Amino acid sequence: MASVLVVYEGESTRKGVYELSDLGIFEETGFRGIIKGEVENLEKFLVDLEERVKTSFLPVSRVVPIDEWFYFSPENFLDIVKERIKKYLEKIGANETFCVRVERRGMKGIFSSKDLEREIGSHVYGLLKERDGLEHKVDLKDPDKMIVVETIGNLAGMVVISKEDRKRFFLIRVK
Repeated sequence: MASVLVVYEGESTRKGVYELSDLGIFEETGFRGIIKGEVENLEKFLVDLEERVKTSFLPVSRVVPIDEWFYFSPENFLDIVKERIKKYLEKIGANETFCVRVERRGMKGIFSSKDLEREIGSHVYGLLKERDGLEHKVDLKDPDKMIVVETIGNLAGMVVISKEDRKRFFLIRVK
């Protein structure tokens, strides 16, 4: 099974869960237009969903695949991310550019997505430099690898998305 976060721009999130129900197991998150799901095969799901968006005008604006979910508190969020991110570094090659994207839902006034991106990005940069002995390049517009952290209240998901996957599937987009 593969986890996904679906941004549904339709009239109700409940309707979106219903419209996606034959593609996997989906649930509302408590945030308007944000649907969390589990699909059997990520690639097949993306192909099928993109076809529906094109032909049936299904109001899905984007999908973020998620490798893992974890719960956090404001006090331990950065510590958890910094620890878990280590296993994702193997997906970033020595000469590849990268960036970090954080989309926060909830925790308004507690977290700033931009501040979190900077702090996590600096941490990743240091780890990659230590690993490779190279100055890795950050590319905020079109990186080879994008480290993505999505939060929904006190639940967070993480993934590394490649440039190839972003080009192959038009629904894989990160703010």
